[in-house]
Amino acid sequence: MVAHLLVSQNCSYLFPANIELKTFPDKESHILIHDLEACKDKDVQVLHRCYPRQDSSLLQLLLVGKTVRNVAPRAEAIVPYLPYARQDKIWTPGEALSAEVICQMIASAGYSSIATFDCHFLKKAGIFTYGGIQIRNFSLSGDLVAYFKAKKPDALFISPDQGAAYLVNEIGGKSMVKRRGEYKHHKKQAHRPVESMDANFDVKDKDVIILDDMIAGGGTMIKATRAVLAMGAKSVCCGCTHGLFLGDAYTKLQEAGAEEIVASNTIASEASKIDILNSLRGKIIGEF
Repeated sequence: MVAHLLVSQNCSYLFPANIELKTFPDKESHILIHDLEACKDKDVQVLHRCYPRQDSSLLQLLLVGKTVRNVAPRAEAIVPYLPYARQDKIWTPGEALSAEVICQMIASAGYSSIATFDCHFLKKAGIFTYGGIQIRNFSLSGDLVAYFKAKKPDALFISPDQGAAYLVNEIGGKSMVKRRGEYKHHKKQAHRPVESMDANFDVKDKDVIILDDMIAGGGTMIKATRAVLAMGAKSVCCGCTHGLFLGDAYTKLQEAGAEEIVASNTIASEASKIDILNSLRGKIIGEF
């Protein structure tokens, strides 16, 4: 059975939307599914972005799921970038295991599976079960590699740490070793800074492409870029699936020496040069 596709208003840059997102005067979410009757007795896929404003966007996804499951036997959430995926470990006693909790919440809303791109805690493409729900994790590594190879066919591809090694392994890439420090707390924010980046391979006089699943604050990519340039690389370009570019991360990465910065449009930004539309049509939308 081919699934019926519902598209959230925040994904209208990909497909025409049939889920309307509004707020009440008190800022609570209002959801309206225009063709809910068409979902009756059909499997349904819900395409919905959960970033930015991830807390309210996740709530919208849950409300849609509960509403759809009133008429549909199964539903899959297609979430291009899955928020909270970096919080899959407890570093300090008392922390929430947020990645697991979010997946459990999506499952409790009636979804049988999640389809996403380069989920941080999975570290490879495939089908997994986590937090009580099946996750279909698709990688954009092939698209990123193809983009850069067209410009720099002899480039060396590397990942900035072992967690992202799967993005470059199939093309004989190399991986750096990253070490993070302890949590730093500044006012209402918490983060673990990158303390060191080490590489046991030669980059001298080579074009280097650094690939990661995401660039958030940019600390990892900035240190990796500076490190390979200090080792004698001819040029450095940076690519990722999810470009959050928090604060002035994009500018800082340019200042660190990145010749080009490329991301997909799972999150829209000035670096979005990889379109997920072909992957959605060819791999995800349809049967699940």
